[in-house]
Amino acid sequence: MKIESVETAYYRLPLEPMGDAGHGAIDTEELITLTLRAEGLTGHGYTYTIGRGGRAIKALIDHDLAPLVEGRDADDIEGLWDLIWGRLLYVGRGGLASFAIAAVDVALWDLRGEREGKPLYALVGAEPREIPAYGSGVDLPKPLGALLAQVEGFMERGLPGVKVKIGRPDFEEDVRRVGAVRELVGDGVDLMLDANMVWGADEALEHGRRLERFDPFWYEEPTIPEDVPAHARMVRELGMPIAVGESLHSPYEFQRYADEGAVEVLQIDPITNGGITASLKALRTADEAGLQTSSHYTDELSAHLLCASNRPVYLEKHAFALDPYLQEPQRVENGHVRPTETPGTGLRFDESALEPHRAG
Repeated sequence: MKIESVETAYYRLPLEPMGDAGHGAIDTEELITLTLRAEGLTGHGYTYTIGRGGRAIKALIDHDLAPLVEGRDADDIEGLWDLIWGRLLYVGRGGLASFAIAAVDVALWDLRGEREGKPLYALVGAEPREIPAYGSGVDLPKPLGALLAQVEGFMERGLPGVKVKIGRPDFEEDVRRVGAVRELVGDGVDLMLDANMVWGADEALEHGRRLERFDPFWYEEPTIPEDVPAHARMVRELGMPIAVGESLHSPYEFQRYADEGAVEVLQIDPITNGGITASLKALRTADEAGLQTSSHYTDELSAHLLCASNRPVYLEKHAFALDPYLQEPQRVENGHVRPTETPGTGLRFDESALEPHRAG
């Protein structure tokens, strides 16, 4: 099945002002949609970023990736991933290249599902299952009262876990805020903490020791992802699991973390990781190492992929929800999500909702 055309569109989606320690203030999500056509069938893909880089990603797809894949066999998904990765090796090995590859890769998997009449979970050899969902805010700037109100909202939705951001300039504020959230949710709700890479290695370890008493379900991105030995040290010395994954942009980075014992909860994001193909490789790495798995953003795609994991613990319900722009938003029932039965990814954008925000 030959790829005939690849088309993209670029949107700037407004967000309620929010922020975290690593990315700063956030008020816009950039969305690039991709439509891939082959022999009368259509595959839909997308990629995203937060506030910057979106135009560059679209340009990379339009000028380099589309001409590379047009005319090639759409059924050879892994071969195309290897081809694109290799052609972008000099300027890639992660970053914008992985975000661009993801849009093409997601569309290819969607196209395969359309052709075979199977949902994504079946395409990857998995059985459908219910995955617990946790509520995730990008809430570092929120006053304590607003933070607690957000957490209460998660609990009212029946979510069994909640995540809050840490990394305020005064760490004592982090301690007070985490303590207040733990007091609010009690012992029956899992509490995740996300530092967004803000601290140096020693500081992250020191702060982690202070936070252990709140019994976090995990301690996420405590320092920069390049410092794998620091993460391995925290795995050894802290009494709470270390979670990483959203800032790992290739299967090879996941493999290094697993090999060096630097992660306990491996988080996939089929966009930032470099596509569904890359996230599947990361999940295989997790299974081989006996690691727990979760997801970052990409709720709709990850609900399928986590079904292929041996030890999925949670799916993230993120503050950047695409729900207003989807034909059929993902449903949460009794605190859990299930993958859709629609052929392909099951993710379809509402073009009428997106069009007012089109910027390219």
